[in-house]
Amino acid sequence: MLGIDVWGIILTLFSTMIEWIVLKFILDELSELRKSKSVLNSSLLIAIIIITTLTIIEFDIKVKLFICIFITYLLYRSNYVVDQWKSVFISLLYWMLLIGFDSTGLSIVGTLNSIQEMSDLLNNNLLKLELIIISKSLLIGLIPLLKAIRLKIKINKKDCIYLFFPLIANIVSIIVVFGFIFKDKSINPTESLTILVISIVFLLSNISLVSIIGRIIKDNNLKMEHEITKEKINMQYKYYLNLQEYQSKIRKLYHDMNNHIICIKNIYGKNEIAEKYIKDINKQINECNTIFNTQSMILDVILSEKKSICDINGIDFLVDINFLECNFIEMADVCSIFSNMIDNAIEACNKIYDTNIQKKIKLRGTIINRLFVIKCENTKINEIILKNNKIITDKKDSFLHGIGINSIKSSVEKYNGNVEIYSDKNKFTTTIYIPLSRK
Repeated sequence: MLGIDVWGIILTLFSTMIEWIVLKFILDELSELRKSKSVLNSSLLIAIIIITTLTIIEFDIKVKLFICIFITYLLYRSNYVVDQWKSVFISLLYWMLLIGFDSTGLSIVGTLNSIQEMSDLLNNNLLKLELIIISKSLLIGLIPLLKAIRLKIKINKKDCIYLFFPLIANIVSIIVVFGFIFKDKSINPTESLTILVISIVFLLSNISLVSIIGRIIKDNNLKMEHEITKEKINMQYKYYLNLQEYQSKIRKLYHDMNNHIICIKNIYGKNEIAEKYIKDINKQINECNTIFNTQSMILDVILSEKKSICDINGIDFLVDINFLECNFIEMADVCSIFSNMIDNAIEACNKIYDTNIQKKIKLRGTIINRLFVIKCENTKINEIILKNNKIITDKKDSFLHGIGINSIKSSVEKYNGNVEIYSDKNKFTTTIYIPLSRK
């Protein structure tokens, strides 16, 4: 009798350990660790001891489930960089799936072994081991499932409130249905098969719910990202529009001052002091004159500003663009495409601290087969990971990083264009193709 009790305790401990270790793997995938691994492991050990003890003393299963959800919330919230809404959501989601897997495992073991009374299953260690193998194998399969739907994103309060009710409904439904099943004194083969079908339906329902949740959150984040991108494009446009107005005044002043200087020269003739004074004034005025002539005033303004930034940071900025045939591109999109592209290049160049590596940005725009091809090349030293023509960042705020690239793509796609990104050891290249003949 003592041996059976020991094995029962060992199986209970083993089952509980798998549940919480899988939870740790999932939380590691979903969020960044805030505290040390030793603190996290200590928290897990305490949770395993508490839940194992409650199981051994046959504590009320419904109350135990909500204790598990609460402990998961505390563990997640205190050990990871996560807000309270995502903590609640993930805690409910995990235990909903876990009880779904356990219910399915119970039904499979009961059907395979022709068990007449389901309560007997939990008193037989051999059957209990079989149950653990089946249900925990399903649980371990949860890790690649959550990786596939990519929940490593922000879950806002509104999403949580919407998704809270279906999660609770599924958990309560499973508890109620299987509570009635375990009350029956005996189960015939037909009822056993019915239980198995119900369990599979619940499992598929849970998996579908997870998939739908992932899609809802992804869509909401894409919508939010689109709004941020749109807002950034508008802000850039307004900024460069004001800058363009300022440049227009400067150009007018430049033209007027040249005329004034010609008059002064004619009045003073060969006066040495006047000649030197006029020469100094000319030099200052010429510095105000734009060095770019792309046939697009807004683009000239952008390039002039970026050239000033490059000069300050010791970056060679080479430009060869004729934008004459691209007047169909709206000014807001011109701002979005070029300011973001050059800003990214400047950021990469500023990470170069080796004096032997030249900081250089080369921007060209040319027409090839009725395509306007914009190519921006910059030197770099930082490692860049590309996946599906997207930059995978190692920055903490992965959501906001990449908004610049998305702004470029959003603007280019309006004209049926395409953006290609290429990176090697010392060079990063962005190439944009925009058709000139639009329908």
